[in-house]
Amino acid sequence: MARLKFILISVMTVFVALIFIVGVPILINESYKTGSGYTTVWNAEDVLSYYASILGVSATIIAMVTTIVFTTKQYRRDRFLECSRSKWKKVEDIITQALLDISPLNMCDTEKWDNSLSVNIHVRISNLQSYSITAKTSLNLIKCYIDPDEYKHLSGYIEEIQNAIQQFCSIEADLEKIYMDLQSSLLENKGVVPDHLLLTCLNKANSISLKIAPAHDGVYQRVLNMKREVFNQIYANIEKQAEQIL
Repeated sequence: MARLKFILISVMTVFVALIFIVGVPILINESYKTGSGYTTVWNAEDVLSYYASILGVSATIIAMVTTIVFTTKQYRRDRFLECSRSKWKKVEDIITQALLDISPLNMCDTEKWDNSLSVNIHVRISNLQSYSITAKTSLNLIKCYIDPDEYKHLSGYIEEIQNAIQQFCSIEADLEKIYMDLQSSLLENKGVVPDHLLLTCLNKANSISLKIAPAHDGVYQRVLNMKREVFNQIYANIEKQAEQIL
């Protein structure tokens, strides 16, 4: 449709140009050839010269207007690209940081248990809770930069990330419960946990921790790969919208 419209406009432009460049001079010439009708004090040569001057000035004005219009559209296009890319870059940075924060590997226990048992358990619980809070709030800032219409471009991907967060936080909750039980036992037994209870809880924690690696290699890798595809499509749409401005 757009191509047909362009062709029609081009044909009409050439047709009108031919009328003004070729048709009008011929009409002037034919009018003076007959030698009848209204008599003027100027001849055909003067009229043609005057017409050529008017045509030249008109062409200059049209060229200037066309240049101004094109320059304005070019400025609007560049401004649109700059603002859109800047906005979506901020959104992409938020998601990139969110993906780093929600990595299930962040739940792994990397601390050395070289302090008292109560301190170690407290640190472990704090780290798990910190992971859960960070993961659940990692995407909150996105809506600060895009409106509901733009959000639809991300809605499917955001849902995938949120499903991943829910799965990872389920693992975190199971681990946290084990260490909370240990902490409660410490408080009830004045800082001492029976060996059999400690061994049972740690075995449960190790069993649950085995879910972390598959979660990282499966769901987490999938949402990482989706990010590239989603934002490539978004930036391609921005380029397409920008070209429509010209």
